[in-house]
This record gives sequence, structure tokens and C-alpha cells, in this order.
Amino acid sequence: MYILLHSSQRRYHRGKGTKKMAALDNSIVALLVSAVFLSIANISLGSPVLTTTLGEVFGSNREEYNVVVETYHGIPFAKPPVGNLRFKAPEPAESWGAEQLNGTIKPKACWQAIDKAFDRFEGVEMWNPNTPRDEDCLYLNVWRRAPQPGDSPKTIMVWIYGGMFWSGSAVLDLYDGSDLAARKDVIVITIAYRLGPLGFMYLQNNPEVPGNAGLLDQVMALKWVKDNAANLGGSPDDITIFGQSTGAVSVGFHLLSPMSKGLFKNAILQSGSPTAYWAVMKTNKMVERVSKLAANVSCPVSLGDGLLSCLQGVDPEVLTDQQWILVDKWFDVPIGPMVDGNFLPGHPDCLLENGDIQTTNVMIGVNLHEGNIPVLYGFMDDFPLEEEGRPDRDPFRDILLAIADGDDSLQEELLTVYSSEFPDANKRRMRILDAAAGDSLIKCAVLDFTRAYTLLGGNVYMYSFEEKFKSNPWPGWMGVPHGYEIEAVFGVPLNAGSVNPDDEKDLTKAVMELWTSFAKNGSPTYQDVEWPAYTIRFEDWVKIRSKGIDIIRRPRKHSCRLWAHHLR
Repeated sequence: MYILLHSSQRRYHRGKGTKKMAALDNSIVALLVSAVFLSIANISLGSPVLTTTLGEVFGSNREEYNVVVETYHGIPFAKPPVGNLRFKAPEPAESWGAEQLNGTIKPKACWQAIDKAFDRFEGVEMWNPNTPRDEDCLYLNVWRRAPQPGDSPKTIMVWIYGGMFWSGSAVLDLYDGSDLAARKDVIVITIAYRLGPLGFMYLQNNPEVPGNAGLLDQVMALKWVKDNAANLGGSPDDITIFGQSTGAVSVGFHLLSPMSKGLFKNAILQSGSPTAYWAVMKTNKMVERVSKLAANVSCPVSLGDGLLSCLQGVDPEVLTDQQWILVDKWFDVPIGPMVDGNFLPGHPDCLLENGDIQTTNVMIGVNLHEGNIPVLYGFMDDFPLEEEGRPDRDPFRDILLAIADGDDSLQEELLTVYSSEFPDANKRRMRILDAAAGDSLIKCAVLDFTRAYTLLGGNVYMYSFEEKFKSNPWPGWMGVPHGYEIEAVFGVPLNAGSVNPDDEKDLTKAVMELWTSFAKNGSPTYQDVEWPAYTIRFEDWVKIRSKGIDIIRRPRKHSCRLWAHHLR
């Protein structure tokens, strides 16, 4: 909820409460308004205040590790993308005047489907939105140490969430920036962006809906951060963007996009690459999918100029639910990023080949078992969570064939290549599926991007995260799956009541230092660890685990050569 101290600003109020308010008796309205003012007055007493270019925001204080951390939730960086602004590029937020904005309430998540897989057990539920969903969702959140006299400008780290471009939230408990701000003295910002059809709708020959609105939301947020860096206590020239999964893909897009030049200094890509075969949708495929989606919500493309207004009138939940009719593979983004000629002037492979991009310092990496969760979700009938992840022969071959996109010869090649890597017959089938899926979806694309970006002169630091934390809710056979380095980055194992043993807490401290030292200095450092930049000659990367942080030379390449031949 976006609560202001003056009723004239009610145009920014989130949700449907305004219509209901108008129907109430005047006396009840008066009581409610009085209660809101009293509540806000109580919250404001002693609350920290942040001055932005659009107005003041009051937040909340919390002591973390003997320092005071200020939190400001729900700061608008764009106008609510509702009504005739649905699907369109974001427009800058307007000033809310002299009154203070309430920054103590988490904003709503952008509209998305709720994941109900596996009876919504903890490993699923932790990724679902923890606030209501709404189209009015373009807000950001700030964590910083309470400013002190004589402070130098601090490094700003901007988090971009993942979720396959159809899910995600900037205020998940996992993304709480207070530990990073308290322990490492950086300013942490999480930003929201539109998802699914609402964020990536494309209407051919309609310049008002050119696609990639969700990515343009990110650009708008980064502009807000740069414009407000000094107000935050940071430097506009010391901004690092970091993200995981499709958040990492987004970070990669910003490295390639002319629209993002100058908005950040360093970049961290966790388990994602803009060069992944699924990251960019071909225009003809997007046109086909939009046509199918539109017809299914009673807005046929034959409406011509009336198509946009028709789609803008469809309930957001209906649009979100109907996107699943578009999926035709085991791993598929229903509606997502595309080459639009502006934000993405060309395919990432072509942009890297041409070299007309921003080169800077990049940290990029993967988790040990990237493929397990995609395989589990794609074929959940074959993998009951309570079992040991050992598929029978026939389901195993069927799944491998699906990963090979129905190519029988590729399936046999994959079986030959990966069988030699896993001698343990008891675990071989699951490990083959994990490796094949992980390589094709993430790992090989990460390696491709690392090599290409290094050749252009970028400084790249590559890692593999290989620690399964005790707090990880998934079965042991899942290993170190996609997404489960994030808790270390944000310091979750250090929280009070944590079940993590001391070695995992020590590793968490190391990860936080590696990530923030990279953000501050452009290279990751921790105690006596020497993390060399990736080079074409030596191809150094580091293995991160509680046993130690070790330098490894030459990551897996043979399987990636195999995938490179088939994925383009």
C-alpha cells in the first residue's frame, strides 16, 4: 500500500480501496482518515527520513550487528502502469509534494501466477510473493546504515530478481538487504519490474507496445537510483547491479543495451546469461504467441487498432493464467524479452560479436546442480520429493529426449558424453539429467558469455557455488540447486535462530565479502584468497564451498561444444 499524508495524493494509493472508500458513509470516512493520520504520526515519531528528488519518505530503523539500519519500502520510480499505460514503456513517477511518503509498508508484487507445485512446500513457497499482487507495482526498496557525519559516499548494489520473467518479487524475505547494509556498509536496493504478458506484451506495427516493458522498468529504476544516489548517501558513479536466474539475464541485457550505458559500474550475474538460447524470443514466435493469447481472451488480432484497448481491458489474472497455453516445451518462457531495436538493438550473440557494448567488471557464476529444479518441475510425476531421485530407465530416457528437444541422435550423444562423467551407477541417471539440463539452460551460456565478454576487454571473474546449506529445504539428492547461493549473498544463515552450522556461517561471511568487495573495487577479495580474472589462455574460475575457495582451471567444455552445435 502506498500511503501518503495528504488526500490530494490519493492517485498513488495502491489497490481497490479508493472505490470502496467512496461508497462509505462520510462519518466512517472521517474516522478512517483520522485513524490513518494518527497511525502515521505514531510511525513518524523518531522514524528516519529519506529525501528523494520526488519528495520525502519516512522509513523504519532496526539495529543489526551494533549498527542502525534504515529501511524504506515502496518508493515509486514510475507511474502506476495501469489503464491506458498497461503494456507501455514506463513513465517517470511524479512528485508527491511536501508531505512524507510512508516507507514502512512492503509494496505489492507485480501481477503473476502463484506456484502451487508440490503442495506449496517450503522450497516452493519461499519464492511466492509475500505481499498481495497488483498491476500498480513499480516500486523499489532501500536499506542503508544510518548516515553519520563525515561519511564518504557508499557503494550502491541494485538487486534484480529472477523468476523466468513470469514471477518474482523485490520484497521476498530472502532479499532483505539489512544484513548486507549492516555488515558490509553498502546501500542495497531491490527493484520491481512487470512480468509475463503485462511486462513483455508485443503488438506488431504498434509503436506504443514495442515489447520489453519489464526491462524498460528496470532501466527507469536504474535512472532513479543514479539520480538519487547522493541523496541515498551513495555515489552515482559507484553502482553495481546484480541478479539471479532471469535477474542475471537482465543484468546481462543491461551490459549489452545502449539504453543502460552509464547507469552502473559493475555487474554480477548469478546463474544466468543473456546468451542462453531461451533468453530472447524470436519476433515471429512472439507474434504467433500474442495472437494466440489475444484470441483466447476474446481480443482477436482482427480488431486491428482496437486490439490494444481490448487487451487493456482484460482482467490481469486472466491474462496471467492464459499465458500457459503458449508453452510448448518442457522448459519455456511463455512471453519474454525480444529484440526490439531499442533496448535490445540485436540478438545478444550479435551484439557481443560486433563489440559495440559497455565493457566493465563482471562477476558471473553457476551453482553445482543447476539442472535439478528445471528437471523436477518439468517432469514432477517422475520425481516424488520423498524418494531418492533415481528415475527408472524408461522415464530417464524420455526426459533426456525432451532435454534434447526430441533429437534422438543428440540424446545418444548426451548419454555417451555424460555417462563417462558419473561412474556411480546408483546416482548416474539423475546426475546425467541434472548435468544435461544445467549445461543446456545455464552453464554453457555462462561460459559462452564469459569468453565473449573477456575477448572484448571486460574483466570477468567466474565461480561455481558448491555448498548445500543445512537450511536448504529440498531433498539431499537435489544437491546445490538453482537459486540457493542467494541466502549466502544476503547473509540469511547469520540471522538469529539460524540452523546453519559454523562452517556455513563462515562461508556466508566469505561470500558477502567477495560480493561486496567486487562491488566496491571491481575485483572480489577475501582474506588470503586470490581470485584471478578469467583469461582465454588459462580460463581460471573459483569453486566456493565451506571446505575452501579453490582456483580451478578449464571448466567443462566438451559437453558445451556439443550443445553449441545443437542449440543455435
